[in-house]
Amino acid sequence: MSAKQVRIAFRRLLKVQRRRFEGDQSIVAAARDQTRKEFEANRDLSDPKLIAKRLKHARDVEEVIRRYVVQAPRSTEKDNTYQIKFTSEHALRDRHPILIKSSLQDKKPKDE
Repeated sequence: MSAKQVRIAFRRLLKVQRRRFEGDQSIVAAARDQTRKEFEANRDLSDPKLIAKRLKHARDVEEVIRRYVVQAPRSTEKDNTYQIKFTSEHALRDRHPILIKSSLQDKKPKDE
């Protein structure tokens, strides 16, 4: 495993985070900081098998973020609704409906 492969994996993670969390700078910063922390923690690895394992994990994380993470900002038009932003990269875009039920819907007001 070369240092070049590690840099590529690091940059790809940062790029997918910026794209997926576009407009939410605090989340972009938190994701970037966590990614940097994880890569720094493994900086001194020398075992090729461990490096390959960590690189595969980085590629898997990038895939999950790219295909399964969506932004859902609160709608300004309706109360308690969110606008889900799908892209062509999302795995579930046209195949499965997404049903979201809030745990708050099941709660009944307490009688006083």
